[in-house]
Amino acid sequence: MVPKLIDGAHFDADSAIALVCGPEVMMHFAARALLDRGVPPDRIYISMERNMQCGVGHCGHCQLGPTMICRDGPVYRYDRLERLMAVHEL
Repeated sequence: MVPKLIDGAHFDADSAIALVCGPEVMMHFAARALLDRGVPPDRIYISMERNMQCGVGHCGHCQLGPTMICRDGPVYRYDRLERLMAVHEL
């Protein structure tokens, strides 16, 4: 489990930048583990994957709260997504 590996990783949280991709549930817990280790939320980047149909934000298939992943992402800083990732099945 990736979040458990973060506990044993050696890094300087003050200078670390984390890039996280994978299933949303894993990214949520990996980001939480990074936060627990002191990495600031604006230095954690999450790569979101959703079904993208139109690619310009009109069809709504990739909507995540107020953002369209095809238009506004797919990579977001965690401080922008933290609230949205806490909602199950959003």
